[in-house]
Amino acid sequence: MKVMTYNILCGGHPVAGGSARMADILSVIASEAPDILALQECTGFEDGPRMNDVARAVGLAHWALARGAVYDDGLRYGAAIFSRYPLRDTHVFAEDQFQAAALATECDTPLGRLALCNVHLHAFSEAARLVEIEDVMARQRGRGAQIVMGDFNAISRADRYPADTQEFELRTDVTDLVGQDLKDVMADAPAPSHFSPLRADHDRRVMRRIDYIFASDDLAGRVRNAYVHRSETADRASDHYPVVAQFG
Repeated sequence: MKVMTYNILCGGHPVAGGSARMADILSVIASEAPDILALQECTGFEDGPRMNDVARAVGLAHWALARGAVYDDGLRYGAAIFSRYPLRDTHVFAEDQFQAAALATECDTPLGRLALCNVHLHAFSEAARLVEIEDVMARQRGRGAQIVMGDFNAISRADRYPADTQEFELRTDVTDLVGQDLKDVMADAPAPSHFSPLRADHDRRVMRRIDYIFASDDLAGRVRNAYVHRSETADRASDHYPVVAQFG
């Protein structure tokens, strides 16, 4: 079973004077053919038809969406889960709890019943991210086999960054907290997921690993491969690269 998480940057709409990117985003997803897909920044996905279009394009018929809070620019940066397997017991976290969005759901898979959670945490503050993820983990604890994934906007102590960087906080509170219950499936072979050559509207110099797939111990022991997808298409599809984990 293959799982992918992917921040698609403003719903695939043009940014910084560029062109629409949805075709490239769908191509990247199709090349991996995930069984479960978590997307962040689903801007403009609030209507059912857009979700259904994406579901058909990637061959994943079942979906759930958290619209996301209205951001300063008036847009919603929603989070979605698409699945090959029917979803049940879906929970959308309250919009006023998150700068972006988060949702949880469950499904029966070849690996058994899984609890899934897709999160997009605060872009600028580790303290704010910590409040958001505490809500998520409080709900997820005790749910058995599970995966928590998404754009955490947080760094991990498994990675090394310049001690003098001014681009982001050198704090690992968020990933440390999640790591108390779940395993970072790429901790042994970390690779940056942000940024790609498509730089959007930010000026970054230090690449970071901020997109994660965390799994409960039983599932983590069944990871056959975990990696950041890189390709020429991915270079122009989003400012993030997707993270993929294959479970066997």
